[in-house]
Amino acid sequence: MKLAIKFVGMSLPLLLFLLLESGCTYALWTNGGMVACKVPASNPNLRLFESSQRGDYLVVYDERAERTDAIHRRAYWLNQNQSRVKRQKAPAFVRRNQARHLDLNAIPVFYSMTNADFPKGIYAVCDTNEDTFTLFSEHREIGSYDFPVYNDHWGNVEKVALTPVAVTADVTIAGGIAAVYIAYGLGQGGYTIQAGK
Repeated sequence: MKLAIKFVGMSLPLLLFLLLESGCTYALWTNGGMVACKVPASNPNLRLFESSQRGDYLVVYDERAERTDAIHRRAYWLNQNQSRVKRQKAPAFVRRNQARHLDLNAIPVFYSMTNADFPKGIYAVCDTNEDTFTLFSEHREIGSYDFPVYNDHWGNVEKVALTPVAVTADVTIAGGIAAVYIAYGLGQGGYTIQAGK
């Protein structure tokens, strides 16, 4: 009996480690299947505005939620949010009606250009795959910019909700395996389980 208990005592931490590294809870939190992003719509309907007051550009575009395919109109300040967009974080979105109080100049947006088409002043060219756009001043490129693509984080809410179920399953599996080890250990020690009279 002591040998069986000692064997289980030594095996149980290894069993728990294996469950933590490959059990239901581990699979739930490392599975990327619940991840969904917010991405630019297939036609982002890009509009750009220059704010001389802020020294920045207001980007207005259509965003698609991968989880629901819903389309939302979004607006954010380009320069202020570039580091967030590069790190695939959501920009600090602004309400479009707040921007109406600023002195904004519309920037022409083109989806294709030839050298003969270059307008005067600032303009933008939206890439043919419509994931990026490039700002120009006359013939000089100001910069190329990606549309925001970021995790919607609803997958984490689902994972939190499912965690108690996964932990319960892991504990049940661990308990079942421990019971098998104990029964095996008892059998090796010569113990038998008899039904009550």
